Amino acid sequence: RFGDVDIPLLELVGLGKHGAGHIALPDGSMGVLSDEWRARLAPLMTAAAMAAEGTRFRRSQAGILDALLATRPEVRADKVFERARAELEGFSQIEPSDPPAGFWGTLREYQRAGLGWLHFLRRFGLGGCLADDMGLGKTVQVLALLESRRAEKAGVSLVVVPKSLVFNWREE
Repeated sequence: RFGDVDIPLLELVGLGKHGAGHIALPDGSMGVLSDEWRARLAPLMTAAAMAAEGTRFRRSQAGILDALLATRPEVRADKVFERARAELEGFSQIEPSDPPAGFWGTLREYQRAGLGWLHFLRRFGLGGCLADDMGLGKTVQVLALLESRRAEKAGVSLVVVPKSLVFNWREE
């Protein structure tokens, strides 16, 4: 708010993203975007991508965006963000997951927990890394995830592993 003039938050974010320290107001005067304001909203400005229809964010940014905008009820969001926001609000914990029916193998309880974590990451559009100790079954967890994706006809999957693991993947 600059005097009696309200400027939409995302318009200010867009200006801040481009390094502008001020905004032209309708009466011809200039509104200054303070360093304190820009520092407070730096995460939004860093994450935002400008698009013709407004400021856009990736699905993986929904959590931080929701937290930053929680005190700004006047901000409008599209249906995709509102769905992601509702999922976050309804989320309580990561549940262990059983492998799909077409999976050949058995998962131990901690592997079921790992598969649940992988499903959680996928559901919320987040990236992750399986990095526990060697020999604890990371390959079988990923194979269960890939079989889930195949059964859902979720499209192509790309697995990036060191060349030294190719033999193990073929065996499993």
